Amino acid sequence: MTFCLLFLLAFFGKPSHDAFAGNDLRVAVLQNYPPFSCTDEHGDLVGFDVEFAAALCRQLHTRCHTVALPLRAVISGLASQSLDMAVAGLGVTEERKRVMLFSNSYYRSHSLYIGRPGIRLENAGAEGRVLAAQHNSMQLLALRRIWQGKAVVVGYESHKGLLDALISGRVDIVLMDGFPGMNFLKSPEGAGFVMLGNPVLPRENPSGSCIAVSREHPDLVGRINQAILTLRVTGEYERIMRKYFSFSIY
Repeated sequence: MTFCLLFLLAFFGKPSHDAFAGNDLRVAVLQNYPPFSCTDEHGDLVGFDVEFAAALCRQLHTRCHTVALPLRAVISGLASQSLDMAVAGLGVTEERKRVMLFSNSYYRSHSLYIGRPGIRLENAGAEGRVLAAQHNSMQLLALRRIWQGKAVVVGYESHKGLLDALISGRVDIVLMDGFPGMNFLKSPEGAGFVMLGNPVLPRENPSGSCIAVSREHPDLVGRINQAILTLRVTGEYERIMRKYFSFSIY
């Protein structure tokens, strides 16, 4: 695998200065979405996506202004072109493809159902319960496809709002990306909750988690793909990943 990556990098060449070199890019990460993005005790943005976005910008030879936004605001910002790109683990859907462009995947994951112990998804155990996911998420699309008409399906504006609703008992079950889900289950707030059933299969997100780009910048997608490859070959991707995960997420 390493040989193949080195060959590809040699074939494509080193990242060169392009129309974005020296210009500022407006970059979004998700708000309160550990371990991908959150604020530390000093109020600074930290997390895998935050560091990976900074590494990408260095490869692109451009300055990036990174902001943390709820998922709905990320989607609308890309659609309105008030954002240039989002390093927010977005999966590809037909609806999203109409308003934004996508890079190759930069990590892959499953989604998890999370709830109180004793709740069963099998044998109609979720029927009549309240299931929730974030607005504009692929998880909410999956809940509507699987459970509409069997359970109450609701959306929440933010990841924090979704977890607050679960903790307070306003919802019975949430569906979320597996990495933030496991982060929650390992936290003090998640001590009374468990993963329910099996993870949702990757077919819910067959493209993997990608970087989304404004349709204003079609040439930027190829530069980002080249930068992802370079960061993997040089080991920078691995270095950043190991700060937040004890296993490979690629």
